[in-house]
Amino acid sequence: MRTRCSHHLLATVWAALVVACASEDAALGESDVSGFLSDAKNDDGGPDDGVESWGEGNVRGILTFSFYPADALTGVDHIGIAGAWHTDEALVEEIDDFYSVFSLQAKFPLPPEDDDVLEQNDIPGGFDWGENDAWSEAGAAFKLATGEVEILACLLHVGTATDLFPVYASTPSSTTEGCVAQPEDWVPGADYDLTMYGGTLFTTKVFTGPVEAPRELTIDVPDFAAYNAEIPQGAALDVEWSGEGGSRDRLIIRVWDDVGRMFTIRAIDDGEYEIPAEAFAVLEPGPITMTVSRERVERIPFPEGGVKTVTRYERRGYFDLIAGA
Repeated sequence: MRTRCSHHLLATVWAALVVACASEDAALGESDVSGFLSDAKNDDGGPDDGVESWGEGNVRGILTFSFYPADALTGVDHIGIAGAWHTDEALVEEIDDFYSVFSLQAKFPLPPEDDDVLEQNDIPGGFDWGENDAWSEAGAAFKLATGEVEILACLLHVGTATDLFPVYASTPSSTTEGCVAQPEDWVPGADYDLTMYGGTLFTTKVFTGPVEAPRELTIDVPDFAAYNAEIPQGAALDVEWSGEGGSRDRLIIRVWDDVGRMFTIRAIDDGEYEIPAEAFAVLEPGPITMTVSRERVERIPFPEGGVKTVTRYERRGYFDLIAGA
């Protein structure tokens, strides 16, 4: 019987000192309310909604808000939320999943730019944080809110005792009220208001409804509920899902093995995709992981710069790739 080993991505140890230093709510400060205009215009006069926009200033932020339903390995629902401020726009654009940077110390490759495209990748190694003075510290938190739900990604410092980086996250170890996100805080299809506490970096901003949680999806084929179900390496594989996405969502499929090989697909969100047999040929037989994610990316401008938000609803399945089948 095969035993699933943690591949090197999940086995990466973020051997870090994590210091929680989020303030209590009363110390977060007052906000300047600036409604986010969903009918904002881009350069060609069409509706933009922030997707391709940055403000005039140099402030650049990244915030990832993800929901991971219970799977055959974990058995529990989980929310991942993490963000940061950086001086380099290129680095921000290279990261779509900052939660994995925070929690796994790894940067997943960006998906293909166009629909119906498959790209071969390598599983990323440890994330290179670079110089700590390139990471900017703003206020005490990012805050997402919809209805009665409020979620805080609170200021932390991660790294070693002599080399710390400011990030914002909701973690089970936080001792600050509101800084531990619960599964029920994810509302599929909801519009979340976004508050960014600016500290000395910029004036605190409140935007109304710019962060939308993608609608949920269910994997019909293959069987994600089975653990280590067999997949033949020599055949194409149909992936089928249920649940309708939005017009600006993207559907991303990733498959990787335990030795660092991966392929990434940007599929049309129409409920089915056939992974060709030759894609599996480059993977090592044995345990493989497959994810199917519905994602949305927004770039939200404000005068001092902007923030890139990525929301994700991700299903994970664990399979056994069988050689010669």
